[in-house]
Amino acid sequence: MENRRIIKYILIFIIFILPFNFILAYSDTTTHPALTDEIIDLFNHYYPDLKISDQEKALIKKGSTDEDIAPRWMQHFYDPIYNRGLVLVKPITYQP
Repeated sequence: MENRRIIKYILIFIIFILPFNFILAYSDTTTHPALTDEIIDLFNHYYPDLKISDQEKALIKKGSTDEDIAPRWMQHFYDPIYNRGLVLVKPITYQP
């Protein structure tokens, strides 16, 4: 009887919990810059008069990586009712 109980818990672990250990979010060092690169290429294709330079492209790609440095990632969330992001941390002001 006790062995059945242990086997039951092991099966539950294998079926329901173990698969989630292999799920990863998109990488902020590869996916974000790659998406940004493609978006800028698409923008430059459709708006050649407003073309984004390679230097500006590099800065925008750096920003897409830096946006996930703690605690900035907290600002990803947006509340359209109050027109603000997640306010669990003090807002970060940009200083060039």
